[in-house]
Amino acid sequence: MKKDLLKRFVSTAMVSVMMCSVLPIGASAAANDDTMIVVSLGDSYSSGEGIPEFYGQNKSWEQKIYDEDWLAHRSTKSWPGMLEIPNISGKMKDYNIKQTNSNKCKWYFGAVSGAETRHFKKERQVKKTYKRLSLFKTLKTTYYMPKQLDVFNKVSGDVDYVTLTVGGNDVKFEDIITTCATGSTYLHFGSDKLKIEKMMDDLWASFDTTRANIKGVYTDIQSKAGSQANIIVAGYPKLLDKEGKGVLISEKEATIVNQNVTKFNKAIKSIVNECRNQGMNIHFVDVEAEFDKDGGHQAYSDNAWINNIILLKQSEDLDQSGVGSAYSVHPNEEGAKAYARCVNAKIKEIENAKNKKNTVSKRSLNTAPVIEEAVIEETVTAPVVTDIVTTFTEAQIAMTETTAAETEDTTVIADETNIAEDVLVEEAG
Repeated sequence: MKKDLLKRFVSTAMVSVMMCSVLPIGASAAANDDTMIVVSLGDSYSSGEGIPEFYGQNKSWEQKIYDEDWLAHRSTKSWPGMLEIPNISGKMKDYNIKQTNSNKCKWYFGAVSGAETRHFKKERQVKKTYKRLSLFKTLKTTYYMPKQLDVFNKVSGDVDYVTLTVGGNDVKFEDIITTCATGSTYLHFGSDKLKIEKMMDDLWASFDTTRANIKGVYTDIQSKAGSQANIIVAGYPKLLDKEGKGVLISEKEATIVNQNVTKFNKAIKSIVNECRNQGMNIHFVDVEAEFDKDGGHQAYSDNAWINNIILLKQSEDLDQSGVGSAYSVHPNEEGAKAYARCVNAKIKEIENAKNKKNTVSKRSLNTAPVIEEAVIEETVTAPVVTDIVTTFTEAQIAMTETTAAETEDTTVIADETNIAEDVLVEEAG
């Protein structure tokens, strides 16, 4: 009898220890803090440049030139705002932290049109506005945007996802398109080498620096967001119709641009893979295939998901002087939807993997008591266990005999409690 009681006593203690080790650190906190937190950073391809309406645009010009959302050209129709998380109703735009306060989900939108890698941690991005309000009055301002990683100082809780596009401005996408669209594109009379080809040569000659800067952004984000955060890096679509249908873009120029976009995406993917191999929780999402469907949806195509080059200033352009709109060669609303489809597929894949992992963990937890009982049955008479048993006093054994039923009941309750915690962890994951 005493031997059986001691076996039960030791078994209960070992099961309790094992169950504590099965539960992840912070499981109790995770069960109580299940708010989904998503942070969207990056450049104009994430902010939604070229897709009005922008947050803050309905304010007067004198007011919105100090509105960071409008200065960043963060669109109400951007693809980050269309993201969906399984088991969270609605889209991220429904949980914009500046417009609603939900305990279910919080979305922090920090992407800025024109952002380069240096604007994440090193420098504040400068936004200049210019508009003639009347014959005698011109409003000209300079505004310094916060560094993008500063957004994490406002986040309360564990970040689940960070999405971004970055690097396009570092490799001068805008300058490349401008070169294609303006003036003679040849280096000099009689040359068969285009100016754009020289620009591409220069781009790749200095790409080691750009590569290091892009990787630095990824590692800085993981450091700020935490190792639990899934970083999703989206690539860029080919920009121009392969036939060069626009009067400003030749077929040869379109081919050069598109080939180098593909090359750039491969470089981004290789950086992401390198980071993954080093233990980072980061994923690459290719969008080229989505934009290439049905013959292609590039700028100047018959069913374009990317804006053509727009020569006239649009009403929401920050700088109303000169020619050419910032909307040019950016995804339109359909393009944003295409981005969202690609990134949503990746999020679903990640969430399914997490659910599968939680299910395996739950099964392990449910079978743990049986495994431990079997171990105790085999080892209770072993010398090391006997040594432990001999340290118990007769009084302790007598106390154990009188509380045997209570011990059994407590063990069951503990098992159920831990299982319940695991279910909460699964739901919170």
